[in-house]
Amino acid sequence: MTGVATTTEVPSDRGIARWAGLGGLLYVVLLIVGAILLFDGPTGDEAPAKYFAYYGQHGHRGRAGVGWVIAMLGVLCLIWFISRLRDVVAGYGMPFLSSVVFVGGTVYASMTAVALSIRMGTATMSDDTFHHVVFPGVIHGASDAAYVTHAAGAVGATSFIVAASLAALRARRIPAWAGWLGVALGIIGLFSIVFFPMLAIAIWLVVASVLLVRMPAGAPAASS
Repeated sequence: MTGVATTTEVPSDRGIARWAGLGGLLYVVLLIVGAILLFDGPTGDEAPAKYFAYYGQHGHRGRAGVGWVIAMLGVLCLIWFISRLRDVVAGYGMPFLSSVVFVGGTVYASMTAVALSIRMGTATMSDDTFHHVVFPGVIHGASDAAYVTHAAGAVGATSFIVAASLAALRARRIPAWAGWLGVALGIIGLFSIVFFPMLAIAIWLVVASVLLVRMPAGAPAASS
């Protein structure tokens, strides 16, 4: 009897991993669009009458719900981006920095999702639970809590941005100036509580996404 040799090919996920790098760019776009809808309307020191007028309308609360869905899709894209980024850094032979990327990205994505959900829950609470009765103080307080929660997530963003920038710098994948600029953007992002440093995080994510998509998923690390 003649034996028949069989071979099993394991499908590669390189194509998926490569395009997952686009997740950072998609996160920024979807978060901006979603936040515009989710945080529309009074959220600060506006007069209670403005809260009653805005949140008393079902259409406005529905807009917040749509914004939440869009923004959460952005967080989904961010998770895939962080996974790709972690694998790239691990491929450089830097397990500690890859762990920082993973943990930092997890913290940032989680805090962002929680912040968005705090805002969503209170912006739409008048729909069912309170039957169109609006509580301005609750909405105001929850909006502040959502903002601070997202800003606190910057500790995670700073961690993965600095770690990935240092890894690429040490692996000589990017020019020295670009690596140190990435580190600087990560540190600036730590102060997101004052809002504008959030732009530093967004800029880094967009640039990193473009670089990751252009990089073959199986590219070996550069020799030092």
